[in-house]
Amino acid sequence: MRSTLACLLLPVLVLSACQNADEDGETAEAAETAEPVGSYDIDPESGEVSASHRDAAGIVTEMRAGENVVARFPEPFTAYPGATITNTTQVDRGEGVFVTVEFTTPDARDKVVAFYRAQAEEAGITPDIEVSGGETTTLGGENMVERASFALQVTRVGETTEGQLSVARGFD
Repeated sequence: MRSTLACLLLPVLVLSACQNADEDGETAEAAETAEPVGSYDIDPESGEVSASHRDAAGIVTEMRAGENVVARFPEPFTAYPGATITNTTQVDRGEGVFVTVEFTTPDARDKVVAFYRAQAEEAGITPDIEVSGGETTTLGGENMVERASFALQVTRVGETTEGQLSVARGFD
């Protein structure tokens, strides 16, 4: 299972760092003299992607994605106990955080779903989406007051449960 979130976020960060032409069409000259407001890098050895962008208000958005990126979940969310995290995408913007982890565990799919349902409820999020079909369960919800959301998808493949969890807090 491979995260496509980094592929989706990277162009957004890069494009948001580009300057648009103003009403007088001064883009070319302004671009030559402007301070850089964004950057991105792909580590050739690890494949880790990192990007940074400072908007006009001075708010910095930073993104890191890769197999060795440590997930910093908003409370009360945590990594599933004993799971092997295979990929992480971490986005921090001001006080906001968005994290997606892909993981595997030998535990049953229902046990993983119950674990994250309890964490969501502890965060004040009542899961309002639950779809199960075949070997896959999708669970998700949001708390608009707390500006928090989560989405979980878990699939049983043989003797392994593969999962992807996305949690956000503090984004508008």
